[in-house]
Amino acid sequence: MDAIKLRRSIRKYDLSKKVPYDTLVELCKYASYAPTARRQIDKEYIIVDDEKVIEKMKNLPHGSLSYEDCNTYIVMVAKDPKKLYIAGMEPIDLGMAAENVMIKACELGLGTCYLGVYPNEERMKQFNSLFSMKDGDFVFGVIAVGYPLEENKEWDKFDPKTVHHNKY
Repeated sequence: MDAIKLRRSIRKYDLSKKVPYDTLVELCKYASYAPTARRQIDKEYIIVDDEKVIEKMKNLPHGSLSYEDCNTYIVMVAKDPKKLYIAGMEPIDLGMAAENVMIKACELGLGTCYLGVYPNEERMKQFNSLFSMKDGDFVFGVIAVGYPLEENKEWDKFDPKTVHHNKY
């Protein structure tokens, strides 16, 4: 459980090292252990480590991490909500899956940073176009994964005043 306490967003990575493809697949496997509404299959993953694809990503919104600061990404893809038997739960399901990826990566000594795409319509349009999404599937978010130049260190953000007992 220390990985939960240590995990934080890393924005600078050692670009001389590449995360092995098998490790990235393992992270996707850990994403699949996250709970889902009625065990539905509502997500897929795109592992991005090709410089040409990352070069194209540089023109997309990125928040506080520039795409040139990392050389590997896991793109979280949400399945078309119209084809799910419990539509509307995929944002929760994908959020939990992304957290599993980031915690497992921290446990493996890797750094991660989550880049939000959904529900921003303009971001979704740009990412969906780049990754040729079809059949109502859409890019939900992007996780940068790499060897951190910054240290994962515990950062206690807990405030006991945020816990209420039987009433708000």
